[in-house]
Amino acid sequence: MEPILADRIRGVLFGQAVGDALGFGTEFLSRAEVIRDYPTGLQSYSQIRQYSYITRQYEQLQDWRWQPGDWTDDTDQMLCILDSLLTHQKLDIHDIATRLHQWAVTDGFGIGGTVYHVIHDPGFVHNPHRVAEEQWEARNRQPAANGGVMRTSVLGIWEYPFPERVRFNAEQVCRITHADPRCLGSCVAVCLAISRLLKGVESINQLINTIALEVQSYHPEMEVYFAKAAKDSLEELDLDEGLNREEQTTWGYTLKTLGAAFWALGHAKTFSDGLLAIIHEGGDADTNAAVAGALLGARFGYQSIEPEWIEGLIYRQQLEERCESLIQLCSEWQN
Repeated sequence: MEPILADRIRGVLFGQAVGDALGFGTEFLSRAEVIRDYPTGLQSYSQIRQYSYITRQYEQLQDWRWQPGDWTDDTDQMLCILDSLLTHQKLDIHDIATRLHQWAVTDGFGIGGTVYHVIHDPGFVHNPHRVAEEQWEARNRQPAANGGVMRTSVLGIWEYPFPERVRFNAEQVCRITHADPRCLGSCVAVCLAISRLLKGVESINQLINTIALEVQSYHPEMEVYFAKAAKDSLEELDLDEGLNREEQTTWGYTLKTLGAAFWALGHAKTFSDGLLAIIHEGGDADTNAAVAGALLGARFGYQSIEPEWIEGLIYRQQLEERCESLIQLCSEWQN
């Protein structure tokens, strides 16, 4: 495989993991609280403290399973997808669902509400798409959480030369837990962007505009959030909405995460520049940074990621081994 392509594939996976692990430090914080608690900025895993969203303060949490340099559910679920692909060398929805279920009942650290309720339904493993649809219908088709888009990055790599396959795969895996069209559109947008970045697209602005057009049919708000992402300031996306007084909670909304990721892709001059901008906005920062990190990794490559962020990942070696296996499979599509 060409070195630049291999570097970008590594960049996607490590970019997601780094964004997830570092973004955890500002998750559940408002932007003002981020400034208060990290006056010189969050730059390393060692700065992260144990924060309780419930009590809104730092404390010793009884169920604290995270260590500096560890990622959360965003990357854990992505690895469920990746491990299934590496094992079967094809998309197997039931195998991915089984792996997600096994992860949820044995670990499940950071699991979101939508994923929790779908995965713990008795019929989930047998028919995940049906269960996800029923759960969405039962909640009046309102939930459009970011639990689908946060794990989708690897599907931008898998079968990357074939856009219709990328779209199909992204939709099918999203539907395992998330049926809302906003979730489907978010996953498709991220995966198509990654696949084209791997192929060496030159104009980032043209790429973003093309993706926006290709996914606008999923829901009218797709166009709205791509427009917000095009603005110079991240304030348009209001990523910490719901964490300030008298605000309705919307920080887990899939289109906010989508907007944050495409804002970073379109505005960042370097990997760290884009990632840190997202992290310091607070809100659902680990998820926003995980998706942004994957896109930035596809654009700038693995070599662009700060070495200390890579070296500080607790499970760096396991991720590297998966990267090598995936690159080997992807090399076959070049022949």
